[in-house]
Amino acid sequence: MTVTPAYARPVEGDLRVGHIFSSAWTIFSANFPTFFVIGLVVALPNLLLFMTVPTEQTAFGPTPTGAIGWRLVVGWVLAMVLNLMSQAIILYIAFQYLRGQPAPVGDAVQKGLARFLPILGLVALFALGVWVGLLLLVIPGIMLMIRWSVSVPACVVEGTGPVASLGRSAALTKGHRWKIFGIFLLVWIVSVIVASLLGLIASQLGTVANLFANFFWTACWAAYFNSVLVMVYHDLRVAKEGVDVNQIAAVFD
Repeated sequence: MTVTPAYARPVEGDLRVGHIFSSAWTIFSANFPTFFVIGLVVALPNLLLFMTVPTEQTAFGPTPTGAIGWRLVVGWVLAMVLNLMSQAIILYIAFQYLRGQPAPVGDAVQKGLARFLPILGLVALFALGVWVGLLLLVIPGIMLMIRWSVSVPACVVEGTGPVASLGRSAALTKGHRWKIFGIFLLVWIVSVIVASLLGLIASQLGTVANLFANFFWTACWAAYFNSVLVMVYHDLRVAKEGVDVNQIAAVFD
């Protein structure tokens, strides 16, 4: 029997920040082992990169040599590809959880792979638009990031193409962008504070400990951020269209 959890109740007409954070935490904590492993896989390329980068001793301490260039490119590409897959997988698992339905990891990976190419095209457009916006005195880039913030969920859940997903996100976020900006800003501030504290503690144990502390925190943060993203998209759909979680996630059936 499918039971829609209480925290997934429709939020008609507006976004409630407390509802989004508490619901995201419930999703995150209930699926923590799976989400954490997914986050570790996403963060792994960067960990391996920084553990294998050659350094030379300078007046400022160990400094990466010129050989880091191509490794950074490879690491960035791998991280981007894995991050795209992780978002699609977490979205599927989270929405199935909201519906009270099981979400085997194999099914989640299959659903993610099915939308990989559209998501890849979407992120390429997203990155290009935001990069141009950031060059134009930064503010336009931030505005585009918020405007397009739920384009990936739209692409995965609604099966839209790259351009249509950006347009769909723009329509859903209209009228709520300042609140969405505040939600993402708060998540980012908490992440920076926790990462700084962990780095300060781990640095006392050496460079390797610091790298692993950052590795594990990146996995946790990515999992929670994607849970927040799911709830922002979910509540925007409910507020704008009055649908419930079963209608939103019917595409997965």
